[in-house]
Amino acid sequence: MRLRIRLSRDGESFIARLSPYHADVLHRALTCLRARQRGDTALAVQVGAGAKAVDALAARLAGDHARSFDLRLSAAEVHVLHSALTAAPLMFLDGRDRLFSEELFHRETGSFREHFDALARSLVEEVSKA
Repeated sequence: MRLRIRLSRDGESFIARLSPYHADVLHRALTCLRARQRGDTALAVQVGAGAKAVDALAARLAGDHARSFDLRLSAAEVHVLHSALTAAPLMFLDGRDRLFSEELFHRETGSFREHFDALARSLVEEVSKA
């Protein structure tokens, strides 16, 4: 499994080459935040966009993708995806000490935190190269 999202520049936009797993992880990050949101203002602080923008981006990633595909993204949308990947694990702080729970995270997202981290890092690296 490749944990790197490739981005290329096309004018003011980016073209992301997404595997089915990438699309699923990104979709789960967005929908996880939406499901656990504490209002539109809190969501905007977390990802830099409101519920409508997050839902629209999640809809573009939804579905059972059989193969890799290209997705055109604005810089703002790349920011939302990066923020969702880094903010989602914070929704899984458990217990009195509010420590990260890998078990809860994996149960709800179907993925590992390391995968979210690797994909978030790849977005930053790819934007800087594009």
